[in-house]
Amino acid sequence: MDLPPSDEHLDAPPPTVPGLPTRGWRGVLHEHRRLQFARAALVGLGAGLLAVLFQYALVAAEGARTVLLHRLHAFPWWGWLVLPVLGGACAGMAGWLTARVAPEASGSGIPHIKGVLMHVRVLDWRRLLPVKFIGGVLAIGAGLSLGREGPTVQMGAAVGKAIGEWMHLPRRSRGQLIAAGAGAGLAAAFNAPLAGFIFVIEELQRELSPLTYGTALIAAVVADIVTRTLTGQFPSFHITGYPMPSLAALPLFAVLGVLAGLMGVAFNRSLLWTLRQFHGWTKMPRWARPALVAVLAGLLAWWLPQAVGGGHGTAEALLRGEYAAVGFLGFLLLLFAAKFVLTVLSYGSGVPGGIFAPLLVLGALVGLMTGQVSGLAFPAFAHTPAAFAVIGMAAAFAAIVRAPLTGIVLILEMTNNYEQLFPLLVACMIAFLVAEHLHNKPIYEALLEYDLHRTGFIEHPQSVEPVTLELAVEPHSAMDGRRVRDLGLPEGCLLVMITRAGREIVPSGGSRLQAGDHVTVFVTGDAPQACALATGLAKAEA
Repeated sequence: MDLPPSDEHLDAPPPTVPGLPTRGWRGVLHEHRRLQFARAALVGLGAGLLAVLFQYALVAAEGARTVLLHRLHAFPWWGWLVLPVLGGACAGMAGWLTARVAPEASGSGIPHIKGVLMHVRVLDWRRLLPVKFIGGVLAIGAGLSLGREGPTVQMGAAVGKAIGEWMHLPRRSRGQLIAAGAGAGLAAAFNAPLAGFIFVIEELQRELSPLTYGTALIAAVVADIVTRTLTGQFPSFHITGYPMPSLAALPLFAVLGVLAGLMGVAFNRSLLWTLRQFHGWTKMPRWARPALVAVLAGLLAWWLPQAVGGGHGTAEALLRGEYAAVGFLGFLLLLFAAKFVLTVLSYGSGVPGGIFAPLLVLGALVGLMTGQVSGLAFPAFAHTPAAFAVIGMAAAFAAIVRAPLTGIVLILEMTNNYEQLFPLLVACMIAFLVAEHLHNKPIYEALLEYDLHRTGFIEHPQSVEPVTLELAVEPHSAMDGRRVRDLGLPEGCLLVMITRAGREIVPSGGSRLQAGDHVTVFVTGDAPQACALATGLAKAEA
């Protein structure tokens, strides 16, 4: 009688390799980790320096726009025409540069990095870095409603790729440095090292192997040290602490979570719809799209300057309570509508720039308006409307990006206001559930899927070299509980290693996978679709 295949070999000790020194297999692994950790520190250093330089350039560009706008108000008859003309020229130049040299530099760049880590997109750092830097300064300086954080993440990942190539590392090790560089870029952009680290785990790689979280944490901390050394040890938002709300106020924050969730779904769908419309204008030159949006932004800046640019100053004013009086409710509604429309148009135009900063402004506006209305109905529980703005930023992030842990830690580090932790948890959880219930995909996954559907897969130029994937088996995924032979892996895709509880096992066809396993998959270099399929099998359904 044939017995079913046994999984007893999965409990075997780690393999040994003949001829290795007496330190053995684990010693070799530890040495590899130490080397990779040192490389991660170098990536963090490079990403931090580049992030600070990008920040200085944007501060100069936006400062020049603000000073020019202030002086032009002395000439009302013709002054309102200057910013639309200058902004249109700068944004048009950014659009032309992006389309001509590095199309992958458009937008925030985070979907592109996700595609690179899935081996369905190529990262040419030599083309991307100058275009992302110069194009981002031109576009955001022109007044488009875009943030510097997404571009800083993509440029940090490019630093990781550059260092990996410079050290002639195998592609498996380069992927870890790319992810670590992305997290370092986020840490430097927001002065938030924990958020940068968690972003890598929650959004980019979604696994907790010691090598992955070690490289991510080291790069994020080093990048933040560089940023604090050059810009000061202050949180991103300089606000006073708000009192801890009572438990009786939690239903109000739950309502805020619902509103932020609905706003997040509307934002994601509007952004994708705008991209489709712009890409349908095939007869219009690529540079003309951002130029037209910049003309609109220049006109809007004359009457509503709070709506243009990244919005960091606007968010800080909201958090400080400068618009907390009920009399500002109409103004806040107008500002929300203008910021929402200008953001989706700016991103859809195809120039470098992210949505992190604009979405935080939108979340703060939703939170502040909720706090104002709640203060009228329940003055004893909502006596600090500006505190709702803090909660609204995190809830909007949870609904749009669908990374609630990153959003919570990010807002805590940016505001240095830990008294709001419990309301943050409540609002982010509800915003996340609302977006899930409405079957709305996380924005970066949706943008990557749209890009792949529109342009197809781009194979790596070194297609003959096998691709190594490190995947975490998530609960309720297609891999969870199934034997290797039943996974349906395509031709050219081979599962070669299972890591379980720190043990590395060479599997057979009868080996059954479990949630929490880390699997190593080899894919032939000319089969990028197999990379995407294997990654999808390891992930749980959204």
